[in-house]
Amino acid sequence: MYPLLKQAKDANMHINKNYMIGLLALFSLGILYYGFLFLKGHNVFSQYNHYKVAYPVNKNLHVSAPVKLKGHVVGMVTKVEIKPKQNYSTLVTIEVDKQFPLTYASKVMLNNAGMMEGNALEIELHEGNPIRNGATIIGQLHPNFNEIDLNAMTAQVATVTQNLIKTTEGVNAILANLERTSFTLSTAIHGLEDNINTIAKNIIAISGPLANSKRGIPAMLPAIHSLLLEVKSIPFKDISFRVTNVLKDVERLIQHTASDGGSFGRFMHDATLYHNLNHSVENLNALLFDMKKRPFRYLNFSLLGCLKSNHQKQLAHR
Repeated sequence: MYPLLKQAKDANMHINKNYMIGLLALFSLGILYYGFLFLKGHNVFSQYNHYKVAYPVNKNLHVSAPVKLKGHVVGMVTKVEIKPKQNYSTLVTIEVDKQFPLTYASKVMLNNAGMMEGNALEIELHEGNPIRNGATIIGQLHPNFNEIDLNAMTAQVATVTQNLIKTTEGVNAILANLERTSFTLSTAIHGLEDNINTIAKNIIAISGPLANSKRGIPAMLPAIHSLLLEVKSIPFKDISFRVTNVLKDVERLIQHTASDGGSFGRFMHDATLYHNLNHSVENLNALLFDMKKRPFRYLNFSLLGCLKSNHQKQLAHR
């Protein structure tokens, strides 16, 4: 009985060794396979699915261009190649995050990513049968895709450059004017500083004597105080009352003179007296003029009269 048990135990050990050898061989083959793929450049533990997209021509699409889903980068272009046997079409290899598997209803569209970045791929996910990893799909153009015209862009850049040069020249002119203005302003400020210094010196020269306790304002304060006391003692109210009465008397005199009731008023308002007086003055002027012109007329009469009277007095004495 013991020999039979020993044979069965040996047989089981032999079978277990065969299983272990087989598993070890499979594990070695797996490592060899994945190692070979790794040496060929394939990432065995990659989190991306790889697809190939065909386009008629390459429209500024380069390796490392982003693959976007609603504005988010979910992959990139890993390879761009030309296919001579397929009418020189462009075959683009992309890798997309495994979280976003493509289906045959999905779209891979070429779109603008900016002047500096070139173009990018935009994907739209739709439900359907999933595309196997490494399969080729036909690419499309995005409705908003605009092919960049390098010639037009160059012309626009040249125009912008010319405008920039003109703007720079204008800015240089403005800076030159600003520099001249700054120099003029600096000169004016220096002159103003000199004037302010002179004025300050003059003020100090004036304020010094005025602040002198013997000859300045402090010495004048007692006299000014005395003068103010004297002015305060003047009876301005009585003077004002007297001046008011004098003005009233003058007003009454003027009113009395303006009326024709008094003598002076009659003299001023009587036209006949005015004409007689004017006539007398004219006669007096004529008499004086005649005396000045022919004085001998009046002197002769005076001398003859004097001689005649003297002769009569002499005869009477005899």
